Amino acid sequence: MKNLGYMLLVALLLCCTCVQCSEKEHQTPPALSEGDDPGGDGGEENPEGLPGYPKGLTVDEFTQELANGSKCLGFYAIVDFKANPDLRFRPQFSAAKKPTAYFSAFAESGDGTPYLAVNGGFFGGTTSVSLLIDRGVVRSLAVQEDWIWSTNPYTHFFPVRAALGQLRDGSFEAAWVYCVADDDNCPYAFPSALGNNEKTMTFMPAPPTSHTAGGRRWQPYNAIGGGPMLVHGGRNVAEENYWKEIFDCGGLQGLARHPRTAIGATEDGKLVIVVCDGRNKRGSAGMTLPELADKMISLGCVEAINLDGGGSSTFVGGEGRVLNMPSDTPGTTAQDVALRERSVPTAVIIAEQ
Repeated sequence: MKNLGYMLLVALLLCCTCVQCSEKEHQTPPALSEGDDPGGDGGEENPEGLPGYPKGLTVDEFTQELANGSKCLGFYAIVDFKANPDLRFRPQFSAAKKPTAYFSAFAESGDGTPYLAVNGGFFGGTTSVSLLIDRGVVRSLAVQEDWIWSTNPYTHFFPVRAALGQLRDGSFEAAWVYCVADDDNCPYAFPSALGNNEKTMTFMPAPPTSHTAGGRRWQPYNAIGGGPMLVHGGRNVAEENYWKEIFDCGGLQGLARHPRTAIGATEDGKLVIVVCDGRNKRGSAGMTLPELADKMISLGCVEAINLDGGGSSTFVGGEGRVLNMPSDTPGTTAQDVALRERSVPTAVIIAEQ
């Protein structure tokens, strides 16, 4: 969704510079349907899933039966870094371009061979309002303040939102993150979304700081932000965090079915990425955020976050080809139609070095 456009003015102030947070101590954190087979078991090319991907990377499509007889179609990837240590999780930041352009630009960069690209976090216009960390450098801050314009007077809030990061030891951590002003806008991880709840219209009166209880400097090597948290500790927490991370006012429509993108991690360190179509593209209804969380759990995730969805949801596979049907594409069938990608300021690349 191109949602959260009202954040643009704030985002323009936040995202102009990269933030290099100096390291202190290294912090190391502690079934929807039958028939989903999440991946292969090694070999030069995975014996299961779609052909053309390297060892350790399984890409496949799925059809999910939903309540009320609807169905959801999409694609998923499972990245096994232990099976193939040359695979890389590489969040990407730009002034906004299409996921296929991220794929081709990475291929030309000499950093490795890309095999997968999906859209990243939220944005307003062409400006990211979600966290992105690329090899230790904060390239985009998560939005630090916003307003609910439908109230009188306007409601000022300070959202603490979900992000997924890969630490320097290769493990993954999902956290609620806020970039604190009193420590050079460095990301701090918190054990929850803190004191906000849009459902009850209760909000923190001031932003978190480096001294807020439970906070710690968060220094992953790579990270992508979005929200809300979908899965935490193996539990579906999507609906409660939809309200606590203050997304209803931004048009996310988390309790209705729409195209979605999500990213998560399994207990044994695999990365899982899901993109589902919606709005009747290919006959797919899409998913609610709780349904998306269940899908991530069915693929083995113990932690997962939502990324931008709607027309942004795009799954670029091998050879830089869009596999799903982004919802900005006209019509409902992908035959004989030019797929219409949305330009986005953040993306996730899976590459082999």
